[in-house]
Amino acid sequence: MPDRPTGPSGPGGRDLYRRGLAQLYGLGWRIGPHLPDTSSPRVSALLDRVAGGVLARERRRGSRYPAQLAENLELATGAPADPELLRRAYASYLRTLWEVMNLPGWTPAQVQARVRTTGEDTLRRAFAQRGAVVALPHSANWDLAGAWSCGTGMPVTTVAEAFLGPGSQGFTAFRHRLGMRVLDHSDRQAIAELVGDARGRRLVCLVADRDLTGSGLPVRWGRHRVSLPAGPAVVARRSGAALVPAVCRYDTDEPGVMWIDFGAEIPAEPGRAGLVAMTQQVADFFAARIARAPQDWHLLQPFFAAAEPGGPSPAVRTPAGSPVATGRQWAAR
Repeated sequence: MPDRPTGPSGPGGRDLYRRGLAQLYGLGWRIGPHLPDTSSPRVSALLDRVAGGVLARERRRGSRYPAQLAENLELATGAPADPELLRRAYASYLRTLWEVMNLPGWTPAQVQARVRTTGEDTLRRAFAQRGAVVALPHSANWDLAGAWSCGTGMPVTTVAEAFLGPGSQGFTAFRHRLGMRVLDHSDRQAIAELVGDARGRRLVCLVADRDLTGSGLPVRWGRHRVSLPAGPAVVARRSGAALVPAVCRYDTDEPGVMWIDFGAEIPAEPGRAGLVAMTQQVADFFAARIARAPQDWHLLQPFFAAAEPGGPSPAVRTPAGSPVATGRQWAAR
């Protein structure tokens, strides 16, 4: 799902907010399969109108999200994020939410009909020979990408953050219905489970453009410093599987269609420096592809270290200890 929600401060307020949001998603999954999908021009037009309204309302309320998104997009593209790009970004965000509600009602054939790929041969060859680990950013609909993979002979194992507390079980069940195996990102055995699944010919897919612990690896995103999780490089290196970056984007001409662009296999390198080098190649692929379709990058949280290139590495602080995100304890493995 696109980024984590925020709600009222204080434990009681947050718990109430999370329960309410979990119930809202549950309702969406019940009615979503009965709604028209995003291939309908009427739905696309509706999402465009709603996106403009939501963006205007958030600006009136003084929400931090429009400004944060504009900053992320400007630093990702090297050009100011104009109002039209922001509106398109909000429309893409809403499209992803709508499609996630639709997904439980789609057949495998319907899922496959909505996905186009580039570089798929590289992934399938690596997967067949020695397994593969795919690193993706929060771009377009990665749940649709997972459903497509499961339906085309590459069953997915992934990791999810329990951002809704106990209510996150609904997301886990949703992804299970799509054919995925889902591990908790805070589980100390997650790395070992991922390594085992990669060796056992499951496709390990990790969303890897947010350092949830503040202890990821320092890399460059274009001219800017960022911190990315070590998990994909660690799992690939320990399992012997190929590391393949990928970015999802929506087709701008054909409603309801999403592209998955797969990059070249990234060779394993030893030591902590090797993890950094591998993760840098992931960052390079992410940066190049996202710059071409920035509206589909659903990152509403602070990401870049500073507006100035060469600023200090960011410390995105959420509950620490995720073995999937951190690079420190796995650097020599």
